[in-house]
Amino acid sequence: MMALPHNIDPGLKNAMDRSLKAYEQGDPKFFNYVSDDVRIYGIDSSEPLVGRKAFETNFSPTFLTTKRKAVATYQDLRTTGQQAILSQNLQVTTEGVSIPIRQTVVWDGSDDGWKMTHIHNARAGQTVSVGKSPTTAKAIRVLNERIATIAAVVGVAQ
Repeated sequence: MMALPHNIDPGLKNAMDRSLKAYEQGDPKFFNYVSDDVRIYGIDSSEPLVGRKAFETNFSPTFLTTKRKAVATYQDLRTTGQQAILSQNLQVTTEGVSIPIRQTVVWDGSDDGWKMTHIHNARAGQTVSVGKSPTTAKAIRVLNERIATIAAVVGVAQ
């Protein structure tokens, strides 16, 4: 696992650690680390949830009633001024089911502390599709024969 930089802002490190702990516990304090104008792409969404209120409304029903374990298997943090971009892979286990998640989080620092302003989640190793996947060979449009050949093996044309 790539380590976080040694010179990380202590306030940012604290916000990252506390938000992950709150996430694991299903603690509503997690939402304190989310900006009012956040953009959040969920695991299976192609459109973002916009705003903390929308995120809280959509995520709270299951979030607040479920505990989970999130282990970072890879982290890379890039900072510039009062903004940080965290790329990480998490192994999230809930009720015995474990899912690898690839995540990018943009943190912005202000007088109110560090808050997440953009979160993008995807299942690691999974394809992302928009709309309905084809169910028959006839429904697949071939763009390039070499791509179509490999698509049969990996499941999607790139």
